[in-house]
Amino acid sequence: MTIGTVRINGAMHSWSSVEFRIDGEDFVGFTSIDYGDKRDRVKAWGQGRSHAPKGVSAGKYEADNVKLTCWKGDLQELRRRLAQKASDGTSYGNVFFYMTLQFIEADDKPLCVEFLKCWMTTNHAGHEESPDPLKEDVEIGVSAIKRNGLTLFDNTERRY
Repeated sequence: MTIGTVRINGAMHSWSSVEFRIDGEDFVGFTSIDYGDKRDRVKAWGQGRSHAPKGVSAGKYEADNVKLTCWKGDLQELRRRLAQKASDGTSYGNVFFYMTLQFIEADDKPLCVEFLKCWMTTNHAGHEESPDPLKEDVEIGVSAIKRNGLTLFDNTERRY
């Protein structure tokens, strides 16, 4: 059995393959994205000659904040649109939303990452003299991440 795709002059996923949506709307104003999740499972030690663990716990799942670097004006537009969904029309930090990150390439299988029940957590900006356009960093809290419908956490009882 081979894991992976054998390519002969085929295109692989790259930055130009990326499509990112927030609440179903395309968001093209970002230049970098960083995300991850983990499931910490603890070994259950017991008595025995082997001194090997007898099993492991179900663990605790945690999704890291998604870190985006965005063009300054595009990030402000995202904040404005989220604030419109808030009950007071200004508190974009109170709004929950969903995000999808897709990688689409004609010669490869599409990949889809779903970020479930998201919220804004952190804004960071620092500017310096430069010919480059201004950028800002934002962190978005995430309840769970699915990769092509697959989960790192046990999805038998919890439904996102």
